[in-house]
Amino acid sequence: MTTPIRLLALGIGLAAAGPWAMAAAPPPAAAAADSLADRKTPVVRAVERAAPCVVNISTKEERVVRPYFWFDLPDIYRREFGDMFRPRRQVTGSLGSGVLISPKGYIVTNAHVVQQADEIIVTLADESQHKAELVSADPEADLAIIKIEAAKPLSAIRLGTSSDLMIGETVIAVGNPFGYQHTVTTGVISAVDRTLEPAANQRYEGLIQTDAPINPGNSGGPLLNIRGELIGINTAIRAGAQGLGFAIPINKVREIMIGLLSLRRQGRPWLGLKFRTDTPAAITIREVEKESPADRAGLVAGDRVETLNGRAAPDVLEFEAMLLDHKVGDTVRLGVHRGGQGLEKSVVLTAAPRPDGVQLARKHFGVHLQKLEPDLAPAMRLSVSAGMLVAGVDKGSPAEKAGFRTGDVVVQIDRYRVEDLETLGDLLVQVKPGDAILFYVVRGRTVARAVLVAL
Repeated sequence: MTTPIRLLALGIGLAAAGPWAMAAAPPPAAAAADSLADRKTPVVRAVERAAPCVVNISTKEERVVRPYFWFDLPDIYRREFGDMFRPRRQVTGSLGSGVLISPKGYIVTNAHVVQQADEIIVTLADESQHKAELVSADPEADLAIIKIEAAKPLSAIRLGTSSDLMIGETVIAVGNPFGYQHTVTTGVISAVDRTLEPAANQRYEGLIQTDAPINPGNSGGPLLNIRGELIGINTAIRAGAQGLGFAIPINKVREIMIGLLSLRRQGRPWLGLKFRTDTPAAITIREVEKESPADRAGLVAGDRVETLNGRAAPDVLEFEAMLLDHKVGDTVRLGVHRGGQGLEKSVVLTAAPRPDGVQLARKHFGVHLQKLEPDLAPAMRLSVSAGMLVAGVDKGSPAEKAGFRTGDVVVQIDRYRVEDLETLGDLLVQVKPGDAILFYVVRGRTVARAVLVAL
């Protein structure tokens, strides 16, 4: 009698345990999800948020190379050995990284990655490729903005702040070192406010130093905090040193990008507003240009812009990018906050007045400039084919004191390339007496920098 009882008890126990055992064992998919959830560290989550915003940048630069002594050759050598001395086309390329700052396709990267490129190709995280155009560049800060056209809104990085960085804080670098797309490295902030002089005429100040591995191809890519927010743009490595990488802090990046996006450009609409850069969460007007569309609409310094055509403008960068989608003649509605009241101002966008760059160059710096025509370059044995040709220098002027000579070519003023009179005027109209302006000048095969103080 005891044996059946033991069997019955065992049977009851099995019956009771069966359903419990099945409920406790999750299906394979759920088990896998639970396993991944356990393994998702803050670094993994930060990368998942930021990775779609990181892009690969490849460039191509074409140059015609001619032997420097070609012009001195006798005619007989040109006839008999012409093939040896014929100009040859040289194609070079580079790789870098960038990060999307706007759903409309605006990308920030290093200036040295894209500035001299004839073709810029951007590869997104989904491996789609797009041709990009250079919007503006600041070589001194080594920052540039390029733009691509996409069929749908893109993922934009969330901007953090560099005002509260902590030594030892975990940081993440994402980029394309040596062409390996979306490579992730981690480290800590080793120091802040570093100065780096990678070359005799280059000096970067206020940099973030990190031990997160940064290699060639990482240039222009993001440095992230543990939240996946952009806190810097990777810009340089220290040659011959391991574990030393440097990034431009995001607060400086933000300030420079606002200036790059708001630069007047030929054919683009003009609003006439300058914004404060120390209030990233608020679009606060710092200055209203006289006789500008904003001035005529009644906007004043201190107004805080909150909407554009009814759409919230999250920050100055996005506001400037939204404006670039409009054309001359469009009317935009700006929702502003002034003295505790909400107002709406209708502004008709117009083309910016065209200042006389030639006149301003002589007035402020005593230099006579004219557009360098391509056919003049070979005849003058110039190594560049575009820029502003120095046609004369006034005695005692800032240009003469800086050593300018007839035949020099101005290729860049401050952070902008100068290849036409319109751009020259747009840049110099903002100059005030006493301003120190950086000029890049080509003489022969040498590029020199000179700082001129405006009269």
